[in-house]
Amino acid sequence: MKKALKITMAEGKWLVDVFSKANDSGVFDLIHPHTSAEISFNEGEMYGFRYSVTGKQGTPFTIELDDIVLVEGEIDESETAKGSGVI
Repeated sequence: MKKALKITMAEGKWLVDVFSKANDSGVFDLIHPHTSAEISFNEGEMYGFRYSVTGKQGTPFTIELDDIVLVEGEIDESETAKGSGVI
C-alpha cells in the first residue's frame, strides 16, 4: 500500500526517514526542498519514523502521513527539532 508523506513548514530545512525492522534503506524519504513523497508499506508490518528540522525560533511545522498528523510542533530557541515515533 502507498501513502503520502508530507511536511508543512514555511521556511527551514528537514529530513524525514520512514523505516521498518525488515526494511531500512538508510536513505531519507523526505529531504528539503521536497515537501512530499510517496512511501510504500507492507500490510501487517510495523513502521517507525525519525525526523530532524531546523529553522528560526517560532517556526511551526507539521509532518503528515496521508491525513494523519504524525508530528506537529514549533522550532524552539535551539533552532532544531528532532524526534521519532511509531506509525
